[in-house]
Amino acid sequence: MLAYLLLRWSGVGVFVLLWEMAPRLGWIDPYFVPAFSDVVREIVHLLLDDYLGIHIVVSVWRAVVGLSIACLVGVPLGLALGRLYPRLGDALGPLLRVLSQVNPFSLLPVFVLFFGIGEVAKLSVVGWVSLWPVLFYTMTATRNVDPVQEKSAASMGISLPELLLKVILPAALPTIFVGIRIGATITFYILVASEMLGASAGLGFLVHNAAMNYQIPRIYAGATFIVIFGYLLNRFLIRLEGALFAWREDTALPSAASALAPVSGWRPGRGTAWTGAAALVAIVVFGGIEVRNVNREAASVAPGAHSRHFGTPVDGGGN
Repeated sequence: MLAYLLLRWSGVGVFVLLWEMAPRLGWIDPYFVPAFSDVVREIVHLLLDDYLGIHIVVSVWRAVVGLSIACLVGVPLGLALGRLYPRLGDALGPLLRVLSQVNPFSLLPVFVLFFGIGEVAKLSVVGWVSLWPVLFYTMTATRNVDPVQEKSAASMGISLPELLLKVILPAALPTIFVGIRIGATITFYILVASEMLGASAGLGFLVHNAAMNYQIPRIYAGATFIVIFGYLLNRFLIRLEGALFAWREDTALPSAASALAPVSGWRPGRGTAWTGAAALVAIVVFGGIEVRNVNREAASVAPGAHSRHFGTPVDGGGN
């Protein structure tokens, strides 16, 4: 177990070591790339000031709500186009593929034009980016359900709504979850850009505000947390997938990573799924409250003034 963990995280360890040594040995300019220990010191400073926690809560809320919007739209739409109206799905397929390839950064001004610079525009951008993998994986999954399951259900006189909800959707959920995981990963790519458009809090705003004030270690601190939370969200979805689909037999060929991983007979129970669902609800509720407070405070604070969210004046110099 220890040998496996050391091997798995050795690349990260080497990267961190080079990050620490390169500025101190003069290989790169320490002003533009501070040492890793300096970034860690800045992270601790932000955490102790309760400055970073606010931005984390706001960004996680936006990511979770945006991904939830993508799921609420993508799963029913994928079920309709993939199963109920397959010919319509075939006709719209090329158009949907073209739309999914549109650079999301080019759509930011469009969303701002329609929805303003408030939360709706940011959530729309995140939801747009996350929608496509959820939609396409749902369409593919619902079309590839085992025909034996459908024939068995039809022989019992099951209705079409029951067939969709009790047979097709449960059989397609494992594949749909793959699309959700991909969407969650993409979410954090666009989150930074969306939070730079008129935002008053969030990790993207933290990075942008630090850049405007020439606070270089703070830039890397915010970027580090964006990477960490993107990874944690993906791992959470993997654990949730294991909890919901523990009954599924893994028939795929073992990969190199799975061959090195220690064999364990433990599978997460449904309690893990309920705990994850409760955590998501808590994020949506309490994060929404914090976002409302942040936006209300941003509207009342004069430009250049200090607040618990801004930390430093937006138009002033850095420390």
